[in-house]
Amino acid sequence: MTREVRNALLVFVGAVLVLIVVDGTVLHYVRPGMAPLVAVSGAVLIGLALLDVARDLRCPGPGDGADDEDEHDHGSGRSAWLLLVPVLVVLLAAPPSLGSDAVDLAGSRTVAVGRVPEEPLPPGEAPAVPVVDLVARAAATADGGALAGRDVTLTGFVVPARDGRGLDLARLVISCCAADASPVRVHLDDPRALVGAPGTTGDRWVDARIRLVPGTATRGTGFVPTVTVVDAREVAEPSPAYEY
Repeated sequence: MTREVRNALLVFVGAVLVLIVVDGTVLHYVRPGMAPLVAVSGAVLIGLALLDVARDLRCPGPGDGADDEDEHDHGSGRSAWLLLVPVLVVLLAAPPSLGSDAVDLAGSRTVAVGRVPEEPLPPGEAPAVPVVDLVARAAATADGGALAGRDVTLTGFVVPARDGRGLDLARLVISCCAADASPVRVHLDDPRALVGAPGTTGDRWVDARIRLVPGTATRGTGFVPTVTVVDAREVAEPSPAYEY
Protein backbone atom coordinates (compact mmCIF):
# COMPACT_ATOMS: atom_id res chain seq x y z
CA MET A 1 0.00 0.00 0.00
CA THR A 2 1.45 3.35 -1.02
CA ARG A 3 1.52 6.34 1.29
CA GLU A 4 -1.06 8.10 -0.89
CA VAL A 5 -3.51 5.20 -0.64
CA ARG A 6 -2.90 4.87 3.10
CA ASN A 7 -3.64 8.55 3.66
CA ALA A 8 -6.75 8.38 1.50
CA LEU A 9 -7.91 5.42 3.58
CA LEU A 10 -7.40 7.33 6.83
CA VAL A 11 -9.35 10.31 5.48
CA PHE A 12 -12.19 8.02 4.38
CA VAL A 13 -12.42 6.22 7.73
CA GLY A 14 -12.23 9.51 9.65
CA ALA A 15 -14.90 11.12 7.47
CA VAL A 16 -17.29 8.22 8.05
CA LEU A 17 -16.80 8.50 11.82
CA VAL A 18 -17.63 12.20 11.70
CA LEU A 19 -20.60 11.56 9.39
CA ILE A 20 -22.31 9.03 11.66
CA VAL A 21 -22.03 11.50 14.54
CA VAL A 22 -23.55 14.31 12.48
CA ASP A 23 -26.50 12.24 11.21
CA GLY A 24 -27.12 10.51 14.58
CA THR A 25 -26.37 6.98 13.39
CA VAL A 26 -23.70 6.72 16.09
CA LEU A 27 -26.49 6.40 18.68
CA HIS A 28 -27.20 2.93 17.26
CA TYR A 29 -23.87 1.85 18.71
CA VAL A 30 -22.87 4.01 21.70
CA ARG A 31 -24.47 6.21 24.34
CA PRO A 32 -24.78 9.95 23.57
CA GLY A 33 -21.91 10.92 25.86
CA MET A 34 -19.47 8.97 23.70
CA ALA A 35 -20.50 10.59 20.41
CA PRO A 36 -18.06 13.51 20.80
CA LEU A 37 -15.21 11.03 21.31
CA VAL A 38 -16.13 9.28 18.06
CA ALA A 39 -16.16 12.62 16.25
CA VAL A 40 -12.79 13.57 17.73
CA SER A 41 -11.35 10.19 16.69
CA GLY A 42 -12.51 10.79 13.12
CA ALA A 43 -11.06 14.29 13.10
CA VAL A 44 -7.73 12.97 14.42
CA LEU A 45 -7.52 10.37 11.63
CA ILE A 46 -8.21 13.03 9.03
CA GLY A 47 -5.67 15.36 10.63
CA LEU A 48 -2.95 12.70 10.68
CA ALA A 49 -3.50 11.94 7.01
CA LEU A 50 -3.39 15.61 6.04
CA LEU A 51 -0.22 16.17 8.06
CA ASP A 52 1.43 13.28 6.27
CA VAL A 53 0.34 14.68 2.91
CA ALA A 54 1.67 18.14 3.85
CA ARG A 55 5.01 16.60 4.89
CA ASP A 56 5.31 14.76 1.59
CA LEU A 57 4.58 17.96 -0.34
CA ARG A 58 7.25 19.86 1.57
CA CYS A 59 9.91 17.15 1.48
CA PRO A 60 9.44 14.81 -1.51
CA GLY A 61 12.17 12.28 -1.85
CA PRO A 62 13.19 8.69 -2.55
CA GLY A 63 12.50 7.68 1.03
CA ASP A 64 8.85 7.12 0.22
CA GLY A 65 9.60 4.06 -1.86
CA ALA A 66 11.61 2.50 0.98
CA ASP A 67 8.69 2.98 3.32
CA ASP A 68 6.35 1.29 0.86
CA GLU A 69 8.73 -1.65 0.39
CA ASP A 70 9.03 -2.08 4.16
CA GLU A 71 5.24 -2.06 4.50
CA HIS A 72 4.97 -4.67 1.74
CA ASP A 73 7.56 -6.93 3.35
CA HIS A 74 5.76 -6.92 6.69
CA GLY A 75 2.25 -7.26 5.30
CA SER A 76 1.03 -4.08 6.96
CA GLY A 77 -0.40 -2.85 3.66
CA ARG A 78 -2.74 -5.80 3.39
CA SER A 79 -3.88 -5.60 7.02
CA ALA A 80 -4.62 -1.89 6.69
CA TRP A 81 -7.39 -2.70 4.20
CA LEU A 82 -9.25 -4.44 7.02
CA LEU A 83 -10.12 -0.97 8.30
CA LEU A 84 -12.57 -0.74 5.42
CA VAL A 85 -14.68 -3.70 6.51
CA PRO A 86 -16.51 -2.17 9.52
CA VAL A 87 -16.60 1.25 7.87
CA LEU A 88 -18.28 -0.06 4.71
CA VAL A 89 -20.78 -2.03 6.80
CA VAL A 90 -21.75 1.13 8.69
CA LEU A 91 -21.81 3.26 5.54
CA LEU A 92 -23.59 0.93 3.12
CA ALA A 93 -25.79 -1.19 5.40
CA ALA A 94 -26.05 0.67 8.68
CA PRO A 95 -27.38 -1.83 11.22
CA PRO A 96 -30.47 -0.58 13.09
CA SER A 97 -30.62 -0.26 16.86
CA LEU A 98 -30.90 -3.56 18.72
CA GLY A 99 -34.46 -4.65 19.33
CA SER A 100 -36.56 -7.71 20.05
CA ASP A 101 -33.94 -10.11 18.63
CA ALA A 102 -31.51 -9.05 21.37
CA VAL A 103 -34.22 -9.56 23.99
CA ASP A 104 -34.94 -13.02 22.61
CA LEU A 105 -31.24 -13.92 22.84
CA ALA A 106 -31.32 -12.97 26.52
CA GLY A 107 -33.97 -15.65 27.07
CA SER A 108 -35.11 -16.04 30.65
CA ARG A 109 -32.16 -14.15 32.08
CA THR A 110 -33.01 -11.75 34.88
CA VAL A 111 -33.64 -8.28 33.50
CA ALA A 112 -31.28 -5.41 34.19
CA VAL A 113 -32.17 -3.68 37.45
CA GLY A 114 -30.51 -0.32 37.79
CA ARG A 115 -30.00 2.00 40.73
CA VAL A 116 -33.22 3.20 42.33
CA PRO A 117 -33.65 6.87 41.35
CA GLU A 118 -33.35 9.22 44.30
CA GLU A 119 -35.49 11.93 42.75
CA PRO A 120 -39.30 11.76 43.02
CA LEU A 121 -41.48 10.92 40.06
CA PRO A 122 -41.99 13.81 37.64
CA PRO A 123 -45.18 15.80 38.23
CA GLY A 124 -48.19 15.44 36.00
CA GLU A 125 -51.07 13.11 35.35
CA ALA A 126 -49.03 10.37 33.67
CA PRO A 127 -45.38 11.47 33.45
CA ALA A 128 -42.92 9.69 31.17
CA VAL A 129 -40.64 7.33 33.11
CA PRO A 130 -37.78 5.20 31.70
CA VAL A 131 -38.55 1.49 31.81
CA VAL A 132 -35.31 0.82 33.71
CA ASP A 133 -36.33 3.36 36.39
CA LEU A 134 -39.77 1.82 36.80
CA VAL A 135 -38.30 -1.67 37.18
CA ALA A 136 -35.77 -0.43 39.76
CA ARG A 137 -38.47 1.34 41.78
CA ALA A 138 -40.82 -1.65 41.55
CA ALA A 139 -38.13 -4.09 42.69
CA ALA A 140 -37.09 -1.89 45.62
CA THR A 141 -40.37 -2.02 47.58
CA ALA A 142 -43.18 -4.53 47.74
CA ASP A 143 -45.85 -1.82 47.83
CA GLY A 144 -44.52 0.04 44.79
CA GLY A 145 -43.31 3.07 46.73
CA ALA A 146 -43.78 6.28 44.77
CA LEU A 147 -45.44 4.29 41.97
CA ALA A 148 -48.31 3.08 44.14
CA GLY A 149 -51.56 4.26 42.61
CA ARG A 150 -49.77 6.46 40.02
CA ASP A 151 -50.20 6.34 36.27
CA VAL A 152 -46.96 6.75 34.30
CA THR A 153 -46.08 6.53 30.63
CA LEU A 154 -43.56 4.00 29.32
CA THR A 155 -42.05 3.95 25.83
CA GLY A 156 -40.78 0.64 24.56
CA PHE A 157 -41.06 -2.07 21.94
CA VAL A 158 -43.43 -5.01 22.21
CA VAL A 159 -42.10 -8.54 22.70
CA PRO A 160 -43.75 -11.85 23.59
CA ALA A 161 -43.93 -12.52 27.32
CA ARG A 162 -41.23 -14.83 28.65
CA ASP A 163 -43.80 -17.45 29.65
CA GLY A 164 -45.38 -17.31 26.20
CA ARG A 165 -48.60 -15.81 27.53
CA GLY A 166 -49.36 -12.24 26.58
CA LEU A 167 -46.97 -9.42 25.80
CA ASP A 168 -44.14 -7.53 27.46
CA LEU A 169 -42.86 -4.01 26.87
CA ALA A 170 -39.07 -3.89 26.67
CA ARG A 171 -36.09 -1.56 26.31
CA LEU A 172 -32.38 -2.25 26.08
CA VAL A 173 -30.04 -0.62 28.60
CA ILE A 174 -26.41 0.10 27.69
CA SER A 175 -23.54 1.25 29.87
CA CYS A 176 -21.06 2.02 27.12
CA CYS A 177 -22.12 0.65 23.76
CA ALA A 178 -24.55 -1.73 22.12
CA ALA A 179 -22.21 -4.66 22.81
CA ASP A 180 -23.09 -4.56 26.53
CA ALA A 181 -26.85 -4.12 26.04
CA SER A 182 -29.09 -5.79 28.64
CA PRO A 183 -32.88 -6.09 28.43
CA VAL A 184 -35.30 -4.51 30.83
CA ARG A 185 -39.00 -5.29 30.51
CA VAL A 186 -42.42 -5.16 32.10
CA HIS A 187 -45.26 -7.62 31.67
CA LEU A 188 -48.47 -6.13 30.29
CA ASP A 189 -51.81 -6.82 31.91
CA ASP A 190 -53.80 -5.66 28.89
CA PRO A 191 -57.30 -7.19 28.93
CA ARG A 192 -58.60 -4.69 26.34
CA ALA A 193 -55.70 -5.43 23.97
CA LEU A 194 -54.79 -1.74 23.77
CA VAL A 195 -51.17 -2.59 22.94
CA GLY A 196 -52.19 -5.35 20.55
CA ALA A 197 -53.17 -8.98 20.47
CA PRO A 198 -50.47 -11.55 21.31
CA GLY A 199 -48.42 -12.35 18.23
CA THR A 200 -48.57 -8.81 16.80
CA THR A 201 -45.12 -7.73 17.92
CA GLY A 202 -42.48 -7.11 15.26
CA ASP A 203 -40.56 -4.39 17.12
CA ARG A 204 -43.60 -2.15 17.35
CA TRP A 205 -42.87 0.85 19.53
CA VAL A 206 -45.64 2.13 21.76
CA ASP A 207 -46.30 4.77 24.39
CA ALA A 208 -48.26 2.99 27.09
CA ARG A 209 -49.97 4.65 30.01
CA ILE A 210 -49.68 2.05 32.75
CA ARG A 211 -50.22 1.45 36.44
CA LEU A 212 -47.88 -0.82 38.43
CA VAL A 213 -49.25 -3.96 40.06
CA PRO A 214 -47.36 -3.83 43.41
CA GLY A 215 -45.34 -6.81 44.58
CA THR A 216 -44.82 -8.32 41.12
CA ALA A 217 -41.14 -7.40 40.58
CA THR A 218 -39.61 -10.24 42.56
CA ARG A 219 -36.73 -12.67 42.10
CA GLY A 220 -39.32 -15.29 41.17
CA THR A 221 -40.47 -13.21 38.21
CA GLY A 222 -36.93 -12.27 37.22
CA PHE A 223 -37.69 -8.74 38.48
CA VAL A 224 -40.20 -8.27 35.66
CA PRO A 225 -43.07 -6.26 37.17
CA THR A 226 -46.62 -6.54 35.89
CA VAL A 227 -48.31 -3.33 34.84
CA THR A 228 -51.93 -2.67 33.92
CA VAL A 229 -52.36 -0.90 30.58
CA VAL A 230 -54.64 2.12 30.86
CA ASP A 231 -54.04 3.49 27.35
CA ALA A 232 -51.57 2.96 24.50
CA ARG A 233 -50.64 4.27 21.07
CA GLU A 234 -48.10 3.20 18.47
CA VAL A 235 -45.14 5.57 17.97
CA ALA A 236 -41.97 5.79 15.93
CA GLU A 237 -38.71 4.45 17.33
CA PRO A 238 -37.21 7.12 19.60
CA SER A 239 -33.68 8.41 19.21
CA PRO A 240 -31.73 7.23 21.03
CA ALA A 241 -33.47 3.88 21.21
CA TYR A 242 -31.54 2.76 24.29
CA GLU A 243 -31.86 3.66 27.96
CA TYR A 244 -28.87 4.34 30.22
